[in-house]
Parts: sequence; C-alpha cells; structure tokens
Amino acid sequence: MQKKLFCVLIIFFVATQFSFAQQIKKVIISGYGGQHDLDVRTAFLIGYNSYNDLPSLWDNTSFPGEVILYSNTLQASFDYAVANDYDLIIRSTTGLSTGLRLAPNYPDVKLVMPAGSNEFVQVFFGDVITSPVVITGAGIDSNQTGYKVEFYSIDPITIYNSSSFSNGYIAGQLAFIANTLNCSFDSARVLARNKGSENGIIDFYNGFGEIYPENIITTPLPVELTSFTATLINQDVLLNWQTATEVNNYGFEIERSALSAERQAWKKVGFVNGSGNSNSPKDYSFIDKELLPGKLSYRVKQIDNNGNFKYSDIVNVNLVTKDFKLYQNHPNPFNPTTRIKFSVPERNNVNIKIFNMIGQEIQEIVNQEYEAGNYNVEFNASNLASGVYFYRIQSGNFVESKKMIYLK
Repeated sequence: MQKKLFCVLIIFFVATQFSFAQQIKKVIISGYGGQHDLDVRTAFLIGYNSYNDLPSLWDNTSFPGEVILYSNTLQASFDYAVANDYDLIIRSTTGLSTGLRLAPNYPDVKLVMPAGSNEFVQVFFGDVITSPVVITGAGIDSNQTGYKVEFYSIDPITIYNSSSFSNGYIAGQLAFIANTLNCSFDSARVLARNKGSENGIIDFYNGFGEIYPENIITTPLPVELTSFTATLINQDVLLNWQTATEVNNYGFEIERSALSAERQAWKKVGFVNGSGNSNSPKDYSFIDKELLPGKLSYRVKQIDNNGNFKYSDIVNVNLVTKDFKLYQNHPNPFNPTTRIKFSVPERNNVNIKIFNMIGQEIQEIVNQEYEAGNYNVEFNASNLASGVYFYRIQSGNFVESKKMIYLK
C-alpha cells in the first residue's frame, strides 16, 4: 500500500486527542522460524507505522510493545499466548482451517493470518464478518489469488502480489488503530471495514479492501449517527435515531432543554444502551413523558466505553397546551417545600387546595385567574405534621387530585 502523507496538524491532533493506554502490547509471530518469520515481524512494524511518511520510524521503537518470534504449531502458540499474556498472534504460514477451529477457544487472543497460499491451499470461503480470525490476502488492484478475505494489501517487503507478508502488515495497521483510539482489536476491525478502500462494502476478492488508518484515527468517536427525529404523540415526545456503524459505543444520554440551545440549559432525562460494535444499521428510541407544554429541544450524547462523548444535532418540538393538566409535585416526598405544576389551555380561574388524609381542607394556595400557559406554585408545609396529603385543582369543570408525602 502506498504510504499516505500526513500533515503536522493531524499528527498534533492525534497526539493530543488519543493519549490512552495501549490495547495491543504483546505480539507473537507464529510460524516455522527463519527469515520468513523475521520478514512478517518487519511487515507488522511497517504496518503499525503506515500512517507515517518517515521510514526511520520503522524499527523496534515504533511499536510500543513486544514482538517475539515463536516457531511452533498454532496450538502451542495459543497456549503460550494465554500463559504469558500475549494479545495478538500473527501466523506467518498457511493453515487457516486450524486457526478457525482453535480461535474460538481463545477469545482474549486475536489471530491474523492469510486466507491461503498463492496455490489455493486451505483457502477461506466463509463469512469474514463473523470469523474469529482476521483473514488477509494480497493484491494491488485486487486480490489476485482469488480467495475471500477481510482485508488485502500488497506485500510490503517485496512489493509484489504475494500474500506472504501482507498479514503482518494488516495486523500492524489494526493494532495501531486499536492503540490510538484506545478501543479493542475487534473495534478496530469494524472501523477498518467501514473506512477502507471498499467503503464498507464487502467484495468477494477484495474483502473490505485496503485499510487507511489516516481515515480512521481522525474520528475520535467512531459512531455514525444517520438520523435523529422527534415526534409528538399526545402529550409525549417520541425520539428516534439510527446509527450506520458503531465502534466502542457505550450508549446514549438523552438531554432536554426548555430554553434556547444558546442557553445550554440541558437536563439528562434518560439513557439508552449502545450496541458496542456494529457494522449494520441500528435503531433506537426513547419516550419522554410527563412534559409541561412549551418549546422543547432535544439532543443525544453518544458516549464510548472510554468516557469520550459527542453530541448529535438538536431537534425541536412545540408541545401545545390542549387540556387542563395537574402534574405530580416535585420533590416528592419533600421537606418542607415542594412545587406543584399545572397547565391551563385557556383563560380561567384556578383554585388549588391542600387536604389531609381524612379530607379536611388544610390550606388554599391558589385562587386566581390565569391566562393559557404553564405554571407552578410552591407549597410550604413547615407548620404541618409529617404524613400524606392531597392537593386538588379546580378550574371550570376540570377537577383533579394527587397525593404527596411530607417527611420531616
């Protein structure tokens, strides 16, 4: 793959925005030993720095971890990785069927290996999206060896269409993405699928194409929100939003503001869990209830598993007062004051009284005319005993009562 030039501004952005702990620290090159395994190791280091235009960085210091050669079977490599806390195995030889059989038994160790040799030995024709193995191939304009792969690249050592070292190169790119964004290796795979040369579309020969780390690391929160709408349903607001892709997505906080967005008077009103990692559209919804009429604004705050977040666009609704409405007092229970909210659809006299448990009137707190709108009044119970009370609103033919609890 041709290295992409990277401007100083973006390098600075990456260095300051993503200074997190490394996710891939210990790597095994598993094969038969010798120069071939050494070249796969070199390909990994080149791939890790494929975003950078400085060849001087292609050395042991560029990857901030350990890369060892382990000449043994794949089974022995997995066992060694688990026993010694290695994160990633790059298999330098064919043997994909063995990798597919063993990988599900070692979920904490990621495996990257070629789909098969140039002679079509043990080629892969399964589902690359659900595969526990990152299956790689080689090619310049296409994977010329003809088997199904997840990603492809040229051989960075010989610059030919040989699959011998492209698996190391691709593993290095994915490790760099995971470490830079502080996300899992699988999250880096999902990102690479959607930001690769095939733009999220899988092709039989190319898979998802080449990986472009520079297109990925400039997106600190890899969750693509494609729509966000608000719909009035009676006196409730239904919020719907959709994501095209998700990586490392913890979830969404729903925020509401009754003032203009410029005032930033936002209040969290709910939370919806995210899908974590997803390569397909996901739909979400939330219903906001018990609302006072008026002009309301909504936004969702997308949060990733590292605590980073970003906001959606803002949607607005106008909740018109159509009926008399008495709301639950807040706080409840209370001590010694609480607020009682109510809505009036047209000019009318409003009367609100407080009663005890046996129906005796305790206090009249409102008795006056109000224009159409939303109102709230304060009730102070400091001169009353703790207990259960009722408040009743009467305006024309509208009468409604609610219970409240006073706790000293």
